[in-house]
Amino acid sequence: MISYEVEVKGFDEQIRKLQGFNRVANKHMRQAALGSVALLERKWKPVAAVHTGRYRSSIAGRVNIQGGTVVGIVGTNVRSARGFPYPAALEESRRYHYRAGPRRGQFTMNRVKRLFKRAATAINRKFNAAVKKVIKELEI
Repeated sequence: MISYEVEVKGFDEQIRKLQGFNRVANKHMRQAALGSVALLERKWKPVAAVHTGRYRSSIAGRVNIQGGTVVGIVGTNVRSARGFPYPAALEESRRYHYRAGPRRGQFTMNRVKRLFKRAATAINRKFNAAVKKVIKELEI
């Protein structure tokens, strides 16, 4: 019987680094999620149909970590007098809606949806950079 022994340099160190994967990944993914939430908040407020009032001021975001998954949420809880979600009504309405001031009409249909679609590229870049940071931090 032939016995052959191989010594891999840095193997123990790499195992130690990989054991800290969740901590490292959560840190960088949380930073990317915070940046993405802030980006969406900043871009959503100017396209909100009403500059003053509860809709624009109620746009807010938060980041949660649930079982190793980072979740970023940006939303609003504004409702009409009858209880219907006001932003959803504006997003689907073909009518013009008015801002405060001298009745400047604004077409609101699909404005927020288009905004989110355009922001997806910047958000993907933030998360790709976070993945690269995780990999770099876990390398030997």
